[in-house]
Amino acid sequence: MNKKSISIVIVEYHSLDEIRRTVPVILNAVPRSEIIVSSNSQYDSQTQNSLQEEFSGCTWVFNPKNGGFAYAMNRGLEAATGDILVISNPDCMINHGIEEMAEFLCMHPEVGAVAPRIVDEEGRIQDSARPYVSLPGYILRQVKRVILRKEAVLENEFDYTKVQTVDWTIGAFIMVSRTAYESTKGLCEDYFMYAEDLDWCTRIRKSGLEVVYYPKAEIVYKGSRSARKSIKYMKIFIESHLHYWKKFGFFYGYPERKQIEFN
Repeated sequence: MNKKSISIVIVEYHSLDEIRRTVPVILNAVPRSEIIVSSNSQYDSQTQNSLQEEFSGCTWVFNPKNGGFAYAMNRGLEAATGDILVISNPDCMINHGIEEMAEFLCMHPEVGAVAPRIVDEEGRIQDSARPYVSLPGYILRQVKRVILRKEAVLENEFDYTKVQTVDWTIGAFIMVSRTAYESTKGLCEDYFMYAEDLDWCTRIRKSGLEVVYYPKAEIVYKGSRSARKSIKYMKIFIESHLHYWKKFGFFYGYPERKQIEFN
């Protein structure tokens, strides 16, 4: 199989230290990748020039406003030239397997999006692959968090070692085919932050493609869980899910995923 070009888009919002840590890791793990940093920080022209000199191996997109996560990702995706597109948080660190994950995506044209296993810095598996979030499911998940007192609520019946289709996966690191990107036009900018990943995976499946969890690739990431620590972010979190439910259904109606056996 011919190698496909990979574009990795990272959102930057006053997170230059994280960019400095993650860019060398990406270049080492995926040396032929195109790295695009989409910045919502509204830096002055002098700072922009300095950053372009410091990160000469990256393409910078300096957005005129802080339009949120989906807005910044879309500006970066619009600049991407790769056959395979990745959205990544600036604090994600690649462990291994991203090029193999790209090969898997190329070998399975029925798959539109694929995501790696995510672990925290101690190696604990994170709940990155999840079932659709209905209103009752959302309430149950929050109750589980309180009762279990755990940040990651793993699904008891889910095999985190198996390559398989999933309803959706969190947007910390998602790889999509250009077909999936063009069929969905990227992320929905109605969301400032939160639930845009759930929305994108839902629309990818509605376009006739599948979403796959690929644990043979792994990244290190642990979200800030800001919605649990701030009233402001909790409000945005709830508003984003309300928007999703109004769009796709509060209780049911989400596109059914296919059960596919992968080698």
